[in-house]
Amino acid sequence: MKILIVQHVLHESPGYIAEYAKERGIALDVLELWKPYTIPNIKDYDALIILGGPMGVYDDYLSKEDELRVIKESIGRLPILGICLGSQLLAHALGAKVYKNFKDGKRAKEIGYYDMELTKEGSASALFKGFSSPFKVLQWHGDAFDLPEGATLLASSPLCENQAFSYKNAFGTLFHMEFTPAMVKELNELDRKWTHEDFNLDEQKLLAETQTLAPLMKKQCYRLLDNLLAQ
Repeated sequence: MKILIVQHVLHESPGYIAEYAKERGIALDVLELWKPYTIPNIKDYDALIILGGPMGVYDDYLSKEDELRVIKESIGRLPILGICLGSQLLAHALGAKVYKNFKDGKRAKEIGYYDMELTKEGSASALFKGFSSPFKVLQWHGDAFDLPEGATLLASSPLCENQAFSYKNAFGTLFHMEFTPAMVKELNELDRKWTHEDFNLDEQKLLAETQTLAPLMKKQCYRLLDNLLAQ
């Protein structure tokens, strides 16, 4: 088995996904978009995973059109998992709008660990087989998206309704489970300006919870990947 990983920036790596692949004997090809790249043939892969990043789908960045083309070619052919920015790109590829998130007229970011609620359809979804509701996730976003036409809503939060969705064998999650403690620590340092703009992140709480919840995040990430690859 071989998975294509689309990575946008150096500090948002596959994390636990890479550990999972190594333990399962799965080959990973990581498309590093901050370097010169060549889009591979999706026929050579068994699944596609699109990671997060600091850019917005509404921004004009160099790799966006290539990514959208790969996603569109993969829908209905490969199991797809879009994480954070990846979920937004998947939603956009399916015709949905992506925008800065607001709640009650104010910017609404979700940063840190939150409880995630599955919808009725989410509880029955193959992607979340074995998950209880609510379950803990790491959030690191300020954008949101409309639910694509024909898609099924799988999870919601009070600040952002569309947290996870499915369309055929493609899945998007606005939240993370793949970040290792080292990744969270680095992201906290690199994104400090953003996490204190229209938000007041308690950094000590974040780092303490990261250590406590690391085994759970890894377990959930592995379960999610098992479910994805069973599609």
